[in-house]
Amino acid sequence: MANIYKKILGGFVVFLLIAGPCVAGEVGCKIAVASDNQAATGQISTVAARAKYFLIFDNDGQLLESVTNPYADTRGGAGPSTVALLAGKKMFLMKILVPTFVFCQAALAFALDGDAILQKVDRNMQPETYEMYRKLINIEPDGTKKEFVLYTVKKGQDKMVALFLAPASEKGRSTLRLGDNMWLYIPNVGKPLRITSLQSVVGGVFNNSDILRLDYSVEYNVQQIADNGESYQLELKAKSSSVAYDRLQIQVDKELLLPTTIECYAVSGMLIKTLHYSKIKDFGDGISRPSVLETDSPLNKGYKSVMVFAKVQKKELADEVFSLNYLSRIDELR
Repeated sequence: MANIYKKILGGFVVFLLIAGPCVAGEVGCKIAVASDNQAATGQISTVAARAKYFLIFDNDGQLLESVTNPYADTRGGAGPSTVALLAGKKMFLMKILVPTFVFCQAALAFALDGDAILQKVDRNMQPETYEMYRKLINIEPDGTKKEFVLYTVKKGQDKMVALFLAPASEKGRSTLRLGDNMWLYIPNVGKPLRITSLQSVVGGVFNNSDILRLDYSVEYNVQQIADNGESYQLELKAKSSSVAYDRLQIQVDKELLLPTTIECYAVSGMLIKTLHYSKIKDFGDGISRPSVLETDSPLNKGYKSVMVFAKVQKKELADEVFSLNYLSRIDELR
């Protein structure tokens, strides 16, 4: 038994399950360990519900069975599905009467579902449907600043519009996002212009994808999650090549379930930019989130862009608001 505990404690503990009420060391206890392969000597997986296999050991550390995890690549709900899978093998959650920190860590690791955490982060950052006022500030190496004030509305997972209120030279312009498609409306120009996620209607380090950001869980899948003590580290992979960044590494405050730092990478693995969230603010109606977002980029050394959120609140919006024909009327929503 000692050998199997050494193996478990030497890696990322996932969870322990038993075939009935018992304590560690008793006959009949079974241990399920998430693994990257089917061998008893295999590497313990760094993910729980999305591990490729579950190795079932007996009380003496002998491998009884290797179970292939059919939910390893499931988009969402892998945690509950995995519980049901192992429950079907007559295994139940274990109450351990040995040093608490070991098995608290085991229970925590089992509870870590990256997709669920990311969805919670999305909802903590913004309601599904809302209106927002914010200021964008571009800062050049010599300290020169250019500021923009935007009124923004969003509905559901893929509809978003931003209206420029200032400066006077930009007032009345608006941008629309429907899924991966984006447009820029300029008064007196006529037909809205198609724009891309990597372009920027304001210049600076923020691109259009940053300004018209959808929920992270809409555009990315969680590939890995790590517990770093006071934070979770989520490794995200873009669901399609049309997403602005191929990969994100997000540091999430464990207590608040809010992002603190996000590193954005290209397909090549090159770091494009880093986003820094700070200054938690209570916006009312249950919305408490960072009020400042700063970004810097090794591709734009000396330049910095800042986004300051002044107001975020829930708002019901009609579908017609998110159409090309409505872009000239967005100011009517205020």
